[in-house]
Amino acid sequence: MKKKLIFGVVAVLLVTVGFLLFGCHFAKSTQDRVQENMSEWTKTYFYGEGEGICVSLSAGLREGNYVLNGTSEKSVDFALLTIKLSETNGEKVIKADISVDGEITTGQELELHPLGHSYMVDLETSFTGNEDVEISFAGQNIKLENLSKNFQINDQKAIEIGTKQLEKQITKLKKWSNLNAECYLRVLDKKENNFDQIYWCFSVVNTDGENFSVIISTIDGSVLATSQE
Repeated sequence: MKKKLIFGVVAVLLVTVGFLLFGCHFAKSTQDRVQENMSEWTKTYFYGEGEGICVSLSAGLREGNYVLNGTSEKSVDFALLTIKLSETNGEKVIKADISVDGEITTGQELELHPLGHSYMVDLETSFTGNEDVEISFAGQNIKLENLSKNFQINDQKAIEIGTKQLEKQITKLKKWSNLNAECYLRVLDKKENNFDQIYWCFSVVNTDGENFSVIISTIDGSVLATSQE
């Protein structure tokens, strides 16, 4: 009799635990699932201009194995430095000096992006947004300003807006407590995209290679465009 009672209690406990775990699987909000699957999350954005040159620095977290395959992996710090020239002679690599809070890196190499006049390098470090950053290139010293600290819509809010805008598409990608997709949050600057202001770009890429994107104002959170590839 005692054995039956013990087995009965154990069975009830197992069922209860099962329901709790089942509930936890579905308790996660769409926002939670998106934030757990961020393959690029820009948090800080510096910018500066010179004669015939503009420089940006986007910093935050992104997956170590940076591949657009619909799956988000472990994140690492990134700091993408971009130098865009109004004219270029087609050099594959340029060199610039970088000063961060007075600590100088000389001869930092930046590689030409295949789709434009931009040169890029990942400094592979974290930025709080409070650093003094200066770039020296082609005889010019360009001080970068942290523009993101004045965004009315910060990175967290941008992800929230983007998630709501793409909720139907994201819901189809839910599987239990996971999401069969990876998400990206980047900054689109004026010079690079001929915009009248700076925007956030929130994107969702699923495992089939489909890409859903939303362009969001950093000023008031309005949506400029929604695209699907």
